[in-house]
Parts: sequence; C-alpha cells; structure tokens
Amino acid sequence: MNFDLSGEQQMLQDSVQRFVQKDYTFKHRRKLVAHGNGFSRDMWRTFGEMGWLGVAVPEAFGGPGFTPVESALIAEQLGRALVLEPYVMCGVFPTALVTRSASGKQRDALLAEIISGETVIAVAHSEREARGVVSHVAATARLMADGAWRLDGHKTLVVGAPAADRLIVVARVAGGVRDDSGLALFIVDPRAPGVTLEPYRLLDGTPAADLLLANVSVDATAVLGTPGSVLAGLQAAVDEAIVASCAELVGDIDDTVDLTAEYLKTRKQFGVPIGSFQALQHRIADMAIDAMQARATLHRALRALTADGETRSVEVSGCKAQTIRSGKFVTQQGIQLHGGYGITDEYKVGHHYRRMLIVDVLFGNMEYHLNRYARRIQEEARTLVA
Repeated sequence: MNFDLSGEQQMLQDSVQRFVQKDYTFKHRRKLVAHGNGFSRDMWRTFGEMGWLGVAVPEAFGGPGFTPVESALIAEQLGRALVLEPYVMCGVFPTALVTRSASGKQRDALLAEIISGETVIAVAHSEREARGVVSHVAATARLMADGAWRLDGHKTLVVGAPAADRLIVVARVAGGVRDDSGLALFIVDPRAPGVTLEPYRLLDGTPAADLLLANVSVDATAVLGTPGSVLAGLQAAVDEAIVASCAELVGDIDDTVDLTAEYLKTRKQFGVPIGSFQALQHRIADMAIDAMQARATLHRALRALTADGETRSVEVSGCKAQTIRSGKFVTQQGIQLHGGYGITDEYKVGHHYRRMLIVDVLFGNMEYHLNRYARRIQEEARTLVA
C-alpha cells in the first residue's frame, strides 16, 4: 500500500490541522474541562459540517466515500490537539458498526444523523470482565410474546454516553457469555424507562458512563442486523475503531516529541539550553525513533483493514501493542525531560500521557493485544518448523 498522501488527503490533513490550531487551542481545551462537561454540541456539529464524521462511509450509503486512512488522518490531528469530543468512539465506531450491521432505510437514516453531527450515538459494548474479548457479552435480550425485546445487563466505559442521543447496545440473545454466536445490536434511548447512566469523566477529561439496563423494552425496529449473527460486523467495527484510536495516539506521540524538543531548546541551565547536553539529545532521539515505530505499525494496520477475519484482527492487535508501548515511553520521557513540570495541568505533555492511558484500556489493554499477536507469531513459527 502506498502511504504517500494524495493531493486530496493532504488537503484534508491540512484543513484539520488549521482548524485545531485556530479553534481548538490548549487554552480552549482547558476551559472546556474546567467549566464544561467535556463535550461541546456546537463543536460536534462543526465536525459534521467539516465532513469529518463518517468519513469512511461509502457514497452509496450517503457518505463521502473515503477509507479508514482518511479517518486516521483526522484522528491523528485531533490527537495532537487533545480534542475532548470522542471522534473515534462516537464517530468512527458507530458509523463502522451501522455500515456493517444495519441495512436499507434504517442504515441510511442512522448514518445521515451521525454524519451531520446533529445526533450523537455512543456504543455500549464493553463489560467489566471482557478485557478485550469482543464476544464477551453478558447483557441479555429476550424476545417477548408481543414482539418487543427486554434488555438487562451492565455495560462499562461507554465513552460519550452522557452527551449521547442514542445508544447502540450489544446484548446476547443466545449462548454462553463468550460464545461467538448469539449477539445482537439494539438502538436504545438513554432516557427510556429502565435505563440508568452513571456518568463520570475519564482521566483525560473525556465524558463517559456506566450503563445499567433493567427490563428495558425496545421494539423490533430498534434491532440492527440479524439477532445472533452480528459478531463479524462488530469485530470489523472494533478493529477499525482501534486503528483510528492508534492514529489518534500517534498524534499525541508526535506532539509530545515536538513539545519536548522545543522545551529543550528554550530551557537553560548553567547558562546554556539543556538541549545542548548530549545525554538529553540521546533521549529525544530515542523518543523520535519510537514515534517512527508507532507510525510504521499504524501504516501496517491500515493496510490490514483491507483483509478479512482473524488475520486483520491480529495485525490490529500488533498495532495497538506497539503504539501503546511507544506512547508510554514517549510521554513518560517527555514529562521527565520537562523536569517533572510536565505532569502539571498547565503543561500539555502531561495531558498526552493521560490520553495514552485511556487509549490503552479501550478495547483491551496492551498486554491483551501483545499476547494475542504473540500467539499468532508462535503459530506461524510452528507451521514453518513443521
């Protein structure tokens, strides 16, 4: 795959970069954290007007017809700016899920609402014991005699839920907690009887909530896809969201390197910039190398998204493991090279570290994805030996 940007892709990247530099400064972000709820409806609508939401939705479904590469370009620049509105979790993830699971008028209507920015949809998939296993779903849905469904269960880490107009809930209609079959998707009104949101702020200031479902009734029109057979589409949407979140983290990493390099040029000790000290030059060079490794594995994962099934998902796991490893090293080094001041609220580099910690826990942490990727390498090695 050729990763030289086309003219159109370069224009997209430049437009996002100019926007965040002008309209989403670090000062604006800190004000939103201190005096807002971490989510601006006006800003979300602006994302829609700019054409960023659902950028990878095919033209036939009402989208601009780009690819996950364009989603990654947007996510990277939003990561550099530490944008609080969850572009990946309320933009990339639900559009990928609806595109792959819904059909006909239902699909087109939902995608139109998401792409416009007028409707915020959060996905309630994660559960406390899942730890990255997509098929781990304990929440249940029962089909009643009147044709309605009754939902019960507990979902955790529903990013964007406090601001959401609708929720896409993953529930089990058959089988055991980790069976591949038996999963279904439902559109749920967060204000419906039996729905309880327990909102909180994540470490980086992003709004999220735990979701309690107690005998929640939804009618047949709220079902996305075929109940019991949505795992393939769900896994593909999760993979696309993971890659986009890795792109966002690459933006965090690159900005941390830039901020630290600038700090080393301006901070003086013994009458000279500390960047002239050879030991610190070695450390900033190591940070730059890790940044390049993160970007390289992101490119590999973007290429893998064109594949199918297990091969795609394992490559995506390798990407997440490497970008989190690089993100931890770079952001920790950035804080240290800022003399410890970097961890304070006034310094942007510490916020990049917090964002990295959040990306780590979404869809399974680094250890889960590293082990998953390592198992595939071991299987391939045994095959070669045999």
